[in-house]
Amino acid sequence: MKNHWSVRKLVAFTLRSGDIDSGFLSHKRAQEGIRLHQKLQRAYPPSFESEVEISGTVAYDGGEIHLEGRIDGVDENAHLLDEIKSTVYTKEAIDERPDELHWAQLKCYGYLYAKAKDLDEVHLRLTYIRIEDEDVFRYEKCLSFDELNTFMDEVMARFQRIQKRLTDFEALSLASAKALNFPYDNFRPGQRDMAVAVYNMIQTEGTLLAQAPTGIGKTIATLFSAVKAVGEELLEGVFYATGRSTQKTVATETLALLREKGLRIKSTELVAKEKACLNDVLSCTPQDCPYAKGHYDRLLDGMTDIYDHADLFDGPTVARYAEKHRLCAFEFALDLSNLSSILIGDYNYVFHPKSYLERLMEDRDRLKATCLLVDEAHNLIDRGRDMYSDSLSVEELEAVDYPTKKIEALADDLADKIRTVSSAEDRTYDGLDDDFSEAVEDFIDEAASFLARLKKEPDEDFLELYFRLLDWQNLNLYYDETRFTFFVPEKNKLQLLCLDPSQVLSARRELFQSAVYFSATLSPMDYHGHCLGAGEARKTMVLDSPFDPAHLLILHPPHLSTRYKDRERTLSEISRYLQAFSTTREGNFIHFFPSYAYKNQVYSACQAWEESGHDQARAMTEKARADYIARFRNERPVHGYSVMGGAFSEGVDLSGEALMGVSILTLSLPGLSRERELIKNRFNQLGKDGYAYAYTYPGLTKVVQAAGRIIRSHSDRGQLLLLDDRYLRPDIRNLLPAHWRIETVDSVDDMIEKINAFWR
Repeated sequence: MKNHWSVRKLVAFTLRSGDIDSGFLSHKRAQEGIRLHQKLQRAYPPSFESEVEISGTVAYDGGEIHLEGRIDGVDENAHLLDEIKSTVYTKEAIDERPDELHWAQLKCYGYLYAKAKDLDEVHLRLTYIRIEDEDVFRYEKCLSFDELNTFMDEVMARFQRIQKRLTDFEALSLASAKALNFPYDNFRPGQRDMAVAVYNMIQTEGTLLAQAPTGIGKTIATLFSAVKAVGEELLEGVFYATGRSTQKTVATETLALLREKGLRIKSTELVAKEKACLNDVLSCTPQDCPYAKGHYDRLLDGMTDIYDHADLFDGPTVARYAEKHRLCAFEFALDLSNLSSILIGDYNYVFHPKSYLERLMEDRDRLKATCLLVDEAHNLIDRGRDMYSDSLSVEELEAVDYPTKKIEALADDLADKIRTVSSAEDRTYDGLDDDFSEAVEDFIDEAASFLARLKKEPDEDFLELYFRLLDWQNLNLYYDETRFTFFVPEKNKLQLLCLDPSQVLSARRELFQSAVYFSATLSPMDYHGHCLGAGEARKTMVLDSPFDPAHLLILHPPHLSTRYKDRERTLSEISRYLQAFSTTREGNFIHFFPSYAYKNQVYSACQAWEESGHDQARAMTEKARADYIARFRNERPVHGYSVMGGAFSEGVDLSGEALMGVSILTLSLPGLSRERELIKNRFNQLGKDGYAYAYTYPGLTKVVQAAGRIIRSHSDRGQLLLLDDRYLRPDIRNLLPAHWRIETVDSVDDMIEKINAFWR
């Protein structure tokens, strides 16, 4: 980690104290704060300059750091520094409880400014503006340089407890990364090519889309190259973004392997709050959680302890030290991310409009020295759409008990406006009238004012609605009529739909030094490159499968339809094919379906012969999912009945006898819906093949991913059954992997004969 720190980061790191309290104030509207911030800056007199960059070197016992910041306003003549903060609190509330972190930030600016200008004293002004009524109140102090110097000495005394560790570890880490060798004796075929391409892309600070087949070892190829780039000081950090917890596990296991081979690098796994929580109840207030109460008073001890004894801050390790020091494990990991060169976390931490990792995504200097690795990148397209889509309904507004008549009247007004725009189903709008947004704003302002005055816990339903409307307004800031639309799925409900996520995803990617999107399924590249927002200058690579195609028997009865209109008619024949496919040779199989409804229909039809059925429930906990997979590793025979695109068709490694075969029923195209039709029409307008973008490409991606569960190593052999009468159509066959050798079968007996021949 380089010795460059922002003032805000330094202050938060060294001076926070007391409790964690995730009250509503932590969710205030950042965009509204920015607007008011800029309004005050525009009102500065001519003697003021806005957004003044300040930097300087600060010494501490054993070293020095380079500190950087941006002062909201500076009057050079009066040597006056102004820091602006938006708030929902009244002046009386702030008088009673001043925010010491706000003053600490301003004092740091004052120290740097006075030192740079060789001043004996400097004037500091803290300006607050209330969000709901734009009331402005100011506080001023005149501090001597000696007072500011004493303050900085106190800050640095706390800082050096961790900074000395960072400095001492950095040389060791860089040397180990530079000397690191590939952890295996040999690269798998194609794996070295991928590793070299990743390293070269980091060197050129570009973007790479890499399609590499399942089993090639994509995780080690990307992480190893990125670590080598850190060792060569081409990078300072890596963010490994995943869509599933199973993929995070693979990444942390890969880093553990590299550590066994001599790598010393700090890395943090970011775990969702619900999974990280050590308390009996997920309630992040000091009244309800002993880990939240006094968390910041114990944080520095916890951080120095874990830093001295571990390199990989994965979920279990963080939980162990959090328990030892009585810390919130979730917040503990977030702070550890500041001390880590490698971060592993969900897509949300990078791409989500609200849930992104502030410690990384708002540190532009750090981002420009960080490589983004996006695992199973094909999943990010629909995830991106979901992140930037939302809805409002009359029903949710009517379900809340409002605390005041005025707030209730504002809610009624908003409900009336939703009724007006959603009076007819299946309608779209390129935009909404200003009075709709103003109605949302009026409710938010009044609710915020009420919550700021409240002395007790607010009603949960009311608070949830408040947050929902904040999210709605936040998403509207990203609205672009070429990529979004407003849609009425049913009366009295309005949706904001992100049809094409390319622009919002691209904006996040551009913040990073370089990016690598990788998956077993990125074909066609034009589709994935566009929807992922990878940019026109992107490089692409497609690697062939390293495994012998003869090890995979692919069977297809072209006469058998699994289309919705034919499912009842072909049900009994489907059952006979599945029986023969999974019992001709004893072993473990998974049958994948496009929906729970079709899965349940077929599973019921198979009960006459099925003795090894293992059904996927609609809602499963993480433990239940782990238990589901464990049966395949520990038992035989097991016949799984699962849903495509779910937890078991991607990111699951069942090598050897753990899985002998997979059947896939239908092309797994997304179900016909008005939302999908809107996506199709929008891409047609953009000159693309709308049907392919909305249906065909996403569906066949799921097919290839599910089939990839079978062959995981050079010694694996297995069988694949494709059940849908469209697989041999040229437009479909051309999108499937070129090395797939599909054998047609005309009957169950013919299939049994081919299976027996394959295994002889």
